[in-house]
Amino acid sequence: MTTYSDILNPFAEIIASGLDIRTALADSVRQLNLALENDATKRRTAKELRQMYEEAEAEFIAEALPACDAKNAEGRKAQLDAMLVKARNDGPLSQLWAAANAATYDADDAKVGLEQCAKTYRATEAAAELTAAILHAAAR
Repeated sequence: MTTYSDILNPFAEIIASGLDIRTALADSVRQLNLALENDATKRRTAKELRQMYEEAEAEFIAEALPACDAKNAEGRKAQLDAMLVKARNDGPLSQLWAAANAATYDADDAKVGLEQCAKTYRATEAAAELTAAILHAAAR
C-alpha cells in the first residue's frame, strides 16, 4: 500500500536502504581494521615464537651432536633426528615447539578472518556504490 510520504518522495525506501548500507559499511570498516590488527599481531607472535624455537633447537643440536656415535654422517643424522623428535614431544623443546605451532595456527586463523572481513567489506562497498548510483541517477 502506498502511503502519503511515498507519494511525496518515491525514493524514501532507497534512501533508507542507503542509510542502512552506510551504517553497515562503517561497521565493516571497523571489523576490517580489527582483523588487520589481529592478523598483524598473530603473524608477529608466530614469527617471534618460531625464531625462539629455532634458536633453542640450534642450541639443543649443538649440545646433542657430540652424543651421536654412529659410524657415518647418515647414522648420526638419524640419531640426531630421533633426539629432536623426543625433545619436541616430551623434552626440553616441547613447550616452545607447542607454542610456536599454536601461534602459527592462530596466525593462519587470523589470516582467514582478515580475508573474510575483506570480502564482507567489498560486498558492502559494492552495495553502497550501487545505491549511490541509483540515487544519483534518480536525482537527474
